[in-house]
Amino acid sequence: GVGQLVALTYKSIMLVLILDEDVQVDARLLESLRDSCNAASGDGLSLAELQPLIAPQYKEIMEQEDEYRFVYYNHTNHALRLSNQASMSRSLLRTTGVTSLGPKAAEKPLLTPLHATLADPKLKCREVSWKSADRGWICAKRWCDREFYLLLDGTSTSLSRCQEECARFASIHFSNIVMM
Repeated sequence: GVGQLVALTYKSIMLVLILDEDVQVDARLLESLRDSCNAASGDGLSLAELQPLIAPQYKEIMEQEDEYRFVYYNHTNHALRLSNQASMSRSLLRTTGVTSLGPKAAEKPLLTPLHATLADPKLKCREVSWKSADRGWICAKRWCDREFYLLLDGTSTSLSRCQEECARFASIHFSNIVMM
């Protein structure tokens, strides 16, 4: 239904509230919401009490290597997430692990036309997959206000395998999203 979205942030945690449409939102209400959400209450549910618990868990999760290379964008809150993947960097003296984020440099220009295809209201396209002879598939999918671009390596991957991987990726990352 219709409502008013209020987002409060506390040390990089965002609390999103949806208020009834008839609530008069003004500075006094926003300050009251902020104060009540940030003040330690003793029950462990304030942002001040939750932040020390959430921050280490978030850091641990974000340091883990992702199984897939991807770009994710949420149009509602403008959240952008790039996958974490370790790769090896070799020099004359040693081999070291390097973390790379998201698409390779040569893949970045390929995302723009895929995004334009998904965004074009005349096409009404919710999914597009693209592959050239010299690289693997890029699968772009839009669902609700979310987009993801799955980057699959390997030039011999079939379209059916690409679709299976895309479905698996979506079930891993989006199966726990509930819209009310």
